[in-house]
Formats: sequence, C-alpha cells, structure tokens
Amino acid sequence: MKKLSLYIFLFLFWCNIVFGERVTLGFAGDSCKMFNTTKNEFGKEFDDMFRSEMIGFLTGYNMYVGLNDGNAKRMKTLDHNSMDYAYSNIVEYCRKNSDDHVFIGLIEYYNSLPN
Repeated sequence: MKKLSLYIFLFLFWCNIVFGERVTLGFAGDSCKMFNTTKNEFGKEFDDMFRSEMIGFLTGYNMYVGLNDGNAKRMKTLDHNSMDYAYSNIVEYCRKNSDDHVFIGLIEYYNSLPN
C-alpha cells in the first residue's frame, strides 16, 4: 500500500511539473505562437472550433466575475460585438503579441466590453 501511495504521489508530482505551464485547457491555454501556427495549418476547421472555445471561455469568465461579486453588476454584455469581431480581435492580438498567451488576449477583449 505504501508503494502504491508513493507511485501515485510521484505520478501526480510529475504531471504537475510537465503540465505546469498550461493554465487553461484547449487553444485558449496555448501561446499565441502556437495559436498562429495551428490557425495557419488547419484554417476554417480551426476557426470554427476556436470560436466555440472562445464563447465558452468568455462565458465562464463572465460567470466567475458574477459569482465572485455575488451579483451581476460587473458582468459584461458578451453579445455587444459579433463573434466574428471577437474572433478577429484575438487573431489580431496574437499576430501582434506572439510571445503572449491567448487567454490574456481574451481577457483584454472581455475587459473592453460594456457592462
């Protein structure tokens, strides 16, 4: 039993080290450099998948703000702009900031939206 506990501990410790730089799952957790490469490689298929992920990320972040505050006063109107506009915003962000991460661009876009 002690060996099993040790193996589990070592495995979880290893996973923490190896995947430590991933702060969110999906393309939103990637660097902008990886985002740009994948976008160029897969084209429209990537665009469609990332739009869904972007909507989920922004919705989750919006819910986090509301739950943290205990009300909806600081929550944003996510449909203020079209999803095409939001997507082009993150594409442009990653084009200009290839050393940054996608989720930083998404949060900056989120902060630009009206309440």
